[in-house]
Amino acid sequence: MNEVTALIMRHPATQAATLTALRNEVHRLVPGAGERIFYGMPSFEVGGVVLLSYEGFSDHNSIFPGAAAIDALSDELAGYRTSKGTIQFEREKLPPRALIKRIVRTRITLINESYPTPAGQFRAFYDNGFLKAKGRYLAGEMHGEWEFYRRDGSLMRRGRLRHGQPVGEWTTHPRAGSA
Repeated sequence: MNEVTALIMRHPATQAATLTALRNEVHRLVPGAGERIFYGMPSFEVGGVVLLSYEGFSDHNSIFPGAAAIDALSDELAGYRTSKGTIQFEREKLPPRALIKRIVRTRITLINESYPTPAGQFRAFYDNGFLKAKGRYLAGEMHGEWEFYRRDGSLMRRGRLRHGQPVGEWTTHPRAGSA
């Protein structure tokens, strides 16, 4: 049993079933996300950035997508108890799948908007959690090694840019199974 499963299974059976259903739904929506324990809670991440965490409590379950996601989804969360970065829902009833999907998509949008970093690092993710592109910016332009990926997470193209212009040979990688 992995760490995430062990954390979920410490709850009463019906609550653990709800948390497992949430976990499965997020896996379905974001197959490119990984799992880890973050602040003692089961969590999903994309590219090393926490997508969301979740946990069960004595009288409710919570999803932790962060304050910016709560703000962005305020209208859709009107029927839920929220705090700075938390959405509470029933112990034995999953929120609607459409809402879970909106939470996940909103978080990925917010993660994408956090790039480039002040140091110029850039990452972009598809809505399914797989990496779309990575590279660096210099003085506001794409610069250095860049990689572009397909929606399934496979590498599509790799090459160098100098101040936004292609330099040298670029390699295009075939799709898996194609020759």
